[in-house]
Amino acid sequence: MAKMGYAMGVAPPVRCSDRKMCVNGNSGTEPYIVSHNLLLTHATAADLYKKKYQETQGGQIGITLNSHYCEPYTNTSLDIEAAKRAMDFELGWYMEPLTQGEYPETMRSLVKDRLPVFTAEQKKLVKGSFDFIGINYYTSRYAKNIPPNPNEPVSYLVDPNVNVSIDKDGVLIGPNAGGSIFIYIYPEGLYKLLNFIQENYSKNLAIYITENGYTERSNISVPFSESQTDSIRIEFVRKHLRQLEIAIKNGVNVKGYFYYSLLDSFEWGEGYTVRYGLYHVDFKTLVRSPKDSAKWYRAFIKDVKE
Repeated sequence: MAKMGYAMGVAPPVRCSDRKMCVNGNSGTEPYIVSHNLLLTHATAADLYKKKYQETQGGQIGITLNSHYCEPYTNTSLDIEAAKRAMDFELGWYMEPLTQGEYPETMRSLVKDRLPVFTAEQKKLVKGSFDFIGINYYTSRYAKNIPPNPNEPVSYLVDPNVNVSIDKDGVLIGPNAGGSIFIYIYPEGLYKLLNFIQENYSKNLAIYITENGYTERSNISVPFSESQTDSIRIEFVRKHLRQLEIAIKNGVNVKGYFYYSLLDSFEWGEGYTVRYGLYHVDFKTLVRSPKDSAKWYRAFIKDVKE
């Protein structure tokens, strides 16, 4: 929300500094204010739930964060540090306040007075305001250090001094998912992301993978029988679950995995032009039919239970 809606201006409420893109907004301040308020709102709701309802309901409350994983572009110290900064500005932006009560040191030193400050009371409220963390993982990127440019307009997008790319020397980090310009398939990134969380925030966080999915273009010219054949999706899920298994064996406290999505549906940015579902949906009749991936996934879950 904060990045795409208030820094890039490509999602509601479409605010940013670039007047070719947005009528109003400030990419150098608003993303930080929005995220700050999101954290405080979450923490307030979590505090209320824990005090008034958790004991009688026996439920849990958590927060879900979107994150890719960043690989250093090279093995130089500059790019290794750049990859860490990129993660600080993406995941650490939320995880460090939630686990330590403060924004990452890199953000504080680079953003300075544009970054809101937690009061002592707010730090206490935000820190530990969850029973579990949800992670939405789809893809990874390369991160390369770039020197600060004093002529660059102030923006969350340039504050980290990092160039994030989908390829290294022309070689993609992974194959492109046909229905997305964003998703490049890199299952190893899921393991590395979980390991990063364990090493940098807490060693026993309860984690759920709340979204992880493969998309393809919706093509009405494709025969129905072919639309149910999705071997690439099966391999996508299989490889990500394998990385999840490795992470669990290495001590990461992963409690669950939710594939995105059960059904082909309306996507926020793409409408009905892409399909993530294990079940094919005829958008005219709403008839739902299992794809090969649904049958495979059902068999996989049954095998795990047995």
